[in-house]
Amino acid sequence: MTSLTLAHRRDIDRAKESLVEAAETLLTDAQVTEIPAKDFGHSQLRNLIAVALETESPAVVLNFIRYQMGRAGRNKGWANVAQGTDKRLGDRFIDEIEKGKVARALDGLPGISGDSTLRQLAQIELIRHFLGFASRYLKYLDLKRPPRDRGNGEGDRP
Repeated sequence: MTSLTLAHRRDIDRAKESLVEAAETLLTDAQVTEIPAKDFGHSQLRNLIAVALETESPAVVLNFIRYQMGRAGRNKGWANVAQGTDKRLGDRFIDEIEKGKVARALDGLPGISGDSTLRQLAQIELIRHFLGFASRYLKYLDLKRPPRDRGNGEGDRP
């Protein structure tokens, strides 16, 4: 069975700085604080993270995002289009994973290009980290939402 080595995991760890930046930029540019928390909030990201944790297939994660966009309805939740742009929130996540900093971080990992299984395992690890950073930043962005629209307070401490 193929698995990531300690050296691979160290290389993935080094890529986290760019993944944090990508997650924060994506959510800021998508103006998620303008989306009602009931349409896009922590539970939506948690569901996506759960899918990413259950699979070793990046395609499954992308499929789930597309499903959520279709399910959300026009310009709601994952299908929301930020004012002044033409890109849906879900498409922003897909683009970041396929062509953005997640993809560039994957391309920058040494020693995996010749092994498709290692590449897939590294990619799903990067995706999991990226989504985790997005979830944390969304919690911070709750401070910018109106008090009545800050979600359900799950994960808050007194």
